[in-house]
Amino acid sequence: MTTSDIFRDSRVAHVRELKGEVASLKQQLAAARTELAEWQAHFPLAVMAYDEARALPPGGRLVVVDGWNMLLNTRFRTRDGLLECVRSYLAVHPLDRAWIVMDGADAKALEGDRLRLSYTGGTGLHRADRMVADFLRALKLSGSSMRVAVVTGDRDFMDEAVRLGAEGWSRDEFADLC
Repeated sequence: MTTSDIFRDSRVAHVRELKGEVASLKQQLAAARTELAEWQAHFPLAVMAYDEARALPPGGRLVVVDGWNMLLNTRFRTRDGLLECVRSYLAVHPLDRAWIVMDGADAKALEGDRLRLSYTGGTGLHRADRMVADFLRALKLSGSSMRVAVVTGDRDFMDEAVRLGAEGWSRDEFADLC
C-alpha cells in the first residue's frame, strides 16, 4: 500500500462520514420545518384563546377539551353531540369558558358564546395536544394565574398538561358534568 493509497482511503472514509452527517442534517431540517409550520398555524389560534381567556371573570376557568379524544372514546359520536355537551356544561358554570381543540387539515376557529372550536391545521399526530401544550407554556411564561382544566382520555397528554399547570379531567368526568 502506497502513501497515495492511504490518503485516498482516508478521503473516501471522510466523504462517507460527511454524507452521513448531511443525511442527518437533512432529517433535522425537515423536522424543524414541520415544527415551524405547525407553530405558525398554532400561534394565531393560541393568541386568540389567550385573549379570550384573559377575559375570564374572577373564579372562572378555561376548560380545554381534546376534541377527537372525546369523540372517539365517549358517547359523543358527533361534533354536534360534543358541542351540546360543552354548552350544557357552560350553562351550569356561567363563569367558565370552553375551548375545543381538534386536529384538522385547515387551521381555523369557530366562535360562540364563551365557546371556541379550533382546528389545528397541518398533518401528523397529536397536533392538538401540542397546540394546547404550547398554550399552557405561554400561560406559564406570562405568569398568568388563570385556571385551566384539560379534558382528555390520553394519559400522557393529561400528565403533560398537569405538569404545565392545568387541572386534568378525564373525559368520563367531564361527560358526567354535561
